[in-house]
Amino acid sequence: MMFTEKAMKAAEEKFSRLLEKAGEKKREEILSRLAQAEKMESADVIAAIKWIYANSPLSDLANYDFEIFQSCAEHGVFLRENSPFAKDLPEDIFLNYVLHVRVNEEELCDCRKFFYGLLADRVNSLSMHDAIIEANYWNAENVMYQATDSRTISALGAYYSAYGRCGEESAFGVNVYRAIGIPARQIYTPRWAHCDDNHAWVEVYCDGAWHFLGACEPEEVLNKGWFTNAASRAMLIHSRCFGEISGEEIISKVGMASFLNNLKLYAVTKYLKVCVKDEAGKPVQGAQVGFGILNYSSFFDAAIMDTDENGCCGLTCGLGTMHIHVKKDDVFCERLVYTPDVDTVEIVLKNEPVNYDTWEHFVSIAPKDQIVNGAKPTEEQKELGMKKTDAANKKREARVAAMFDADKAKAIVDKYGYSQEIYELLFESRSNVTRLEEFLEDETFSAHAKEKLLLTLSKKDRRDVDTDVLKEALALTKDYTFEDEELFYQYVVCPRVFNEPLRKNRQFILDFFTEEEKAAFRKDPRSVWEYINKEIAFNPDIEYGQIVTRPVGALTVKNGNQRSKKILFVAICRALGIISRVNPINELAEVYEDGRFVPVEILDKGGSTIVFQKGEGENWAYFPDFSVSQLVDGGYQTLDLENEKWDGNELKISVPAGQYKVITDNRLPNGNIFASRYIFVVGEGETKTVKLEKYHADLADMLDNFTLDEFKVSDENGNTVKGSELTKNPAVLMWLEQGKEPTEHILNEMLEQEADFQNLPADIIFMVKDKAALENAKLTKVLSTFPRIRVLYDTFVPNVETLARRMYVDPEKLPLIIVTTKELNAVYACSGYNVGSGDMLVKICRNFAGK
Repeated sequence: MMFTEKAMKAAEEKFSRLLEKAGEKKREEILSRLAQAEKMESADVIAAIKWIYANSPLSDLANYDFEIFQSCAEHGVFLRENSPFAKDLPEDIFLNYVLHVRVNEEELCDCRKFFYGLLADRVNSLSMHDAIIEANYWNAENVMYQATDSRTISALGAYYSAYGRCGEESAFGVNVYRAIGIPARQIYTPRWAHCDDNHAWVEVYCDGAWHFLGACEPEEVLNKGWFTNAASRAMLIHSRCFGEISGEEIISKVGMASFLNNLKLYAVTKYLKVCVKDEAGKPVQGAQVGFGILNYSSFFDAAIMDTDENGCCGLTCGLGTMHIHVKKDDVFCERLVYTPDVDTVEIVLKNEPVNYDTWEHFVSIAPKDQIVNGAKPTEEQKELGMKKTDAANKKREARVAAMFDADKAKAIVDKYGYSQEIYELLFESRSNVTRLEEFLEDETFSAHAKEKLLLTLSKKDRRDVDTDVLKEALALTKDYTFEDEELFYQYVVCPRVFNEPLRKNRQFILDFFTEEEKAAFRKDPRSVWEYINKEIAFNPDIEYGQIVTRPVGALTVKNGNQRSKKILFVAICRALGIISRVNPINELAEVYEDGRFVPVEILDKGGSTIVFQKGEGENWAYFPDFSVSQLVDGGYQTLDLENEKWDGNELKISVPAGQYKVITDNRLPNGNIFASRYIFVVGEGETKTVKLEKYHADLADMLDNFTLDEFKVSDENGNTVKGSELTKNPAVLMWLEQGKEPTEHILNEMLEQEADFQNLPADIIFMVKDKAALENAKLTKVLSTFPRIRVLYDTFVPNVETLARRMYVDPEKLPLIIVTTKELNAVYACSGYNVGSGDMLVKICRNFAGK
C-alpha cells in the first residue's frame, strides 16, 4: 500500500468515529457506496477515500455526495503513482496538500481530474519550479480578480465565470496545483494591521520548502506578489490544515481544522505569551484568549487559544498593537498591547468597571515595512512576465467574450417580455447563461414569476445557480397567495437565505415532516425554532464552524452550527409558505408578523432603537469609519449595517436590548489608527442616541517612509525617465485620468489654492497616458496656471498598480498621488478623490520643508 500503517490506522479510527456521529441514514449510505467501490477500486483508492472522509468536517459528509470524495481519491492515487511532482513527497505533505478535497470554506466540487486534463501536458515535462510558474499563467488565462460577496464559490464556479475575489482565486489556484500533483495551500491574513482589508494567496511546496505567489497573478519568480510589502506589516498570517501535520505552529483548533501560523515566512516576528490568573493569583486553565486586530473599525480575533494548566498560551506575531480578549464563563476582560514592548502579558481575569457613555481614545500601531523574504525579478524577467501576462489576459478575455451571445439573449428577452434587468442578469451570469436561458424559456411558469424570482438572487448566484433549485422554488410555492408580492418573492419563493450553497431542499422538507407537524409549524412558526433546537445538535469537535450545513444535510445528520440552524429555520418556513429571513444586521432568525419582522430566537418586546448622529457636512461610512457591536456571552459581536442608510444626519437601527460598543476609526496614511470607543446600554423599548466623534491626529503622526521600487515613464520625445531621477528633490507625483470627476476635483483644488501650489516646496509632476490628454480643458487651465508643472507620459501599467500597492492605497482608483521627500522615498499617498487632498498635500510639503 502507498500509505503507511500509522496513517491508515489513525484514519480508520477517525472515519469510524465520524460515521457514528453522521446518523444512521448517512452512515448506511456511505458504507453502502464504499462497499460498491471496493469491488472496483484498488486498496489504495479505498484507503484514500477513508482518509479524506476521516479528515473532513461532518458538514462535508452531510452536504456532498460520495462521488466527489471517490473521484478526488482516485486522482490523488493516480498522482502519487504517476506525477513527477507527487511521487516523492513526504506523506503528510501529500495527504494534506495534494489528496485532500477541501482548501478552506469553498463549496466543494469534482474538479481535479478536469483541471489535470487541461494542464498536465503543459507542465509535466517541466521542473517543479517551472511548472508552478507556468500553471499560474494558466490560472491567469482563466480567472481574474473581481470583488464579490462573502460566499466562496467552488473552483469550477470560478473557472466557469472567469473571476472571483482573492479567496476564490486562491481556492481555485490551490485546486489547480493539487490537481497536477503540486502541494498547495491557501494563505490568509484575516485582517491587515495597516489598512482596512484582508487578503488570500497561495503557497506551494517546492524542493522541500514552502514558497508564496499571488493567486492568478503570475510572476517569473516565486516569493513575489503585490502583497509582499503588505505581508511584512501583518500581525498574523495563517493557513488551514484538516489532517495531521508536523513541523508547524498551530495557533487555533476549530473542530477538524488546525490554523497554522505562517507569519515567519513574511515578516519580522516575536513570540507573545499571555498568562491568566484569578483574583487569588492562581493560574486559570481553559480561559479563552483572543488575539485581535483592529480593522474595519472593529476588533477581529485572528487567533483564539485556550490557556494551559499554567494559565498560559502564546503565538508568534508581528510588531504592532494586539488586542487581547480573555473570557471564561461569564467573566471577560480586554487589553491593548504593543508587542515590541512586551514579551509576556499578565492578566487578572475579572469583570472590570466600564466607563459608560464616555468616549475613550486609543491608538493602534501597525508594524513597520520590513521585507524578510521577497524575490526581485531581473529586468528581463519583468519584461517576459508582462508579455506573458498580457497574453494570458487576452486569452481570458476571449474566453469570456465567447460565453455570451447577445443576440440570443435579446431574442429571449423580447419574445417573453422580460425587462432589461434580465438581459443584464444573463450577461453577468457568464457560463451559467445557458442554464438560465433554458429556465427563462421554460413555459411551465409565467415570465413574471421567473423574472421576480431571478431578481431576488445575488450576482454570484447568477453565476452558479442550478435552475432545478429555481424550478422547485416556483413549483412548490405556486399555491401560496400573499397580498405583498415583494415580500412573497423575496422571503418565501427565494431559495437564498444567507451565504449557503444553493441546492434543492423544499420537497425534501415537505416530505420529511408529517402533516400534523407541518400544520403546527404553520400555526406557530416559533415551534420550528423549538424543533430545531431540540433535534439539531452541534458537535464542534468534528466540524469546521465556518462551513454551513445545508438544510437537507442538517436534517439528515441532525447536526449544524448556529448559522446552519438559522438557515434551516428559514428554509423550513419558506417551504411551508411562511415569510421569514435571517436578519442581515444581527443574523437573528425572524418571521413576519403584524407588518414587521420579529425574531424567534429571543422574546420580542417591541425592540429598542439606537440613533447615531453625525455633524453637519461630516461623512461617516460603516466599517471604514465606525462599527457597533453587541455584548453576547462575554464577547462583542459586530453588527452589519453596511446597507443601512443615513436620513440626513441620523442613522436609526432597531436592536435587541443590551450592552453595545461603538468604535470609530481614523486610519492614518502610515497605517496607524487613532481610534475611539463608546460603551453604552440600551434598555427594552428604549431609544439611545450616540453622537459619533473621531480622535484626530497631528500631521507628524500621519506620515511614514516607504522605499519605492524603480519605475519608468517617458518624456514628450519618448525618452525614458526614471523615478529615481524624478524624486531627487521633494516631489508630488500625480497619475491623472483627465476628464474623470476624481481627477477634476484635485485639479479644482489646485486652482482654488493657487498661491499655495505656486509656492509649493516640491516639484509637481503629472503623469498622463498620451498627448491627447492635454486637450482636456481643465488640465490645460491648470498647466497654464502652473507653468512649473512637468508633464510626463505613462501607460499606467504596471506602474499605477505597483506603486499604489506599495503605498497601501487602491490601485483601481485614480488619480494616484504620491509625495516623496528624497530619491524613491515616499511619505504619503492617496488614490481616488478625498475631500481636502489639496490642502493635505500643501501641509505635508511644508512640513518637510520646515515652513
